[in-house]
Amino acid sequence: MESARHRTLTWRVYQDIVQMISSGRLPAGTRLDEQQLAEELGVSRTPLREAITRLVKDGLVENRPYRGNFVRRFTAEEVHDLYEVRKQLESLAVRLAIPHLTEDAIAELQGILREIEAALEARDLEAYGLADQQFHETIAQLSGNTTLITILHQLGGQIQLVRTMANQNPDVVEITAMERPEIVDAMAAGDVERATHLMEEHIELVQRYTTSRFDPASSQTSD
Repeated sequence: MESARHRTLTWRVYQDIVQMISSGRLPAGTRLDEQQLAEELGVSRTPLREAITRLVKDGLVENRPYRGNFVRRFTAEEVHDLYEVRKQLESLAVRLAIPHLTEDAIAELQGILREIEAALEARDLEAYGLADQQFHETIAQLSGNTTLITILHQLGGQIQLVRTMANQNPDVVEITAMERPEIVDAMAAGDVERATHLMEEHIELVQRYTTSRFDPASSQTSD
């Protein structure tokens, strides 16, 4: 039980730091001050360091030997490339998931859509983001392709950061909220081509918005 609580704490710290990065409280290039972060988050150094280790592994933080950990600088090109890969992977997930759909699986996706709608009505962007993440992860799981699931999981931290940034734009939130039910309806109808096309459009919207937020000139790392 203690181990489970510890993992949950580490995950919360991870999520908190991701939110700080995406909101601009920890701008790109910022050195992570462990003591300050531990005090601000009200945690010990152990879960904080574990969270930072995961952030490094997920590509959100850079470890510079003998200097510390720094918030990674993303360029517009890197974000664009990330979403090009994500678009192909998630449309493939939809394609592979459709033959495996059961009534229970469709009901699960529809339940997640209701959670997303409830979060929007409550103006709870954190709950909205978590439900959005669950929506995409559930489709990936339904694909039954372990390689695809693993790759998407490895990209999860970077995708989450960009997703969190996009969810701060009410126009993006409103449009994507309308797109998800259409994706589920097409999947339930067994319309592979429409479902995959809708997923690609869904991801392209976020890709356009988030890419525009990054300065192409930021590819040069400053200290």
